[in-house]
Amino acid sequence: MTKKTIISRIALFGCCLALAVWMTPASISGQSPKETEQPAAAQDFGFPWWRPNPEPRITTRPVMVISDGSVVRGGTILVRTRDNVFATIHTSGLPAGAAITAWFGIFNNPENCATRPCTAADFSNPAVQGSRVNIGGQIIGADGAATFGAFRTVGDTTGAFDGPGLLNPLRAEIHLVTRTHGPATLGDPVMLGQQFSMMFGGCPPNTCVNLQASIHQP
Repeated sequence: MTKKTIISRIALFGCCLALAVWMTPASISGQSPKETEQPAAAQDFGFPWWRPNPEPRITTRPVMVISDGSVVRGGTILVRTRDNVFATIHTSGLPAGAAITAWFGIFNNPENCATRPCTAADFSNPAVQGSRVNIGGQIIGADGAATFGAFRTVGDTTGAFDGPGLLNPLRAEIHLVTRTHGPATLGDPVMLGQQFSMMFGGCPPNTCVNLQASIHQP
């Protein structure tokens, strides 16, 4: 047997041995090597693939006048994660000189609402676990435009008029609402503070009413 033949047989034996070792785990499990790979979500990110994606869920919606359903110039953005939400409201068509507040209208269990989308009447249903949470207030200028922004975490009841606050960020139906509190009371700082922070701040003597809404369904 020549030296060249011996070297060739040794190389062939080595290749066969390597292939056998590589195939052993797949043979034991009855699966091919490709089939034993875990889903990317579980393998790369450390969470089961069947759970909701932890990446932020972002929706954009128009702003509508509640009284007639017309759309105004502007829009809203809602960013959801498992633990919190962040919202921005850009709107127009508001009465100049008025004290305007913005609100989260949160329906934590929208499947229990009487209709879809949910309405203010559903806040009286305990199964909905509804909550109205103040975002902030401002005096509207001559252009009638306003911008609001807010961040809320699960269980935070800061500024809540009623209810438990945000409980279910990914599955809640969330309405972003603007509300008038009548002409801003510039000569009374205490009253103005109430107009910016309370559901009925300044009313009476003024009249408080919701003006616009932007609905983000889950």
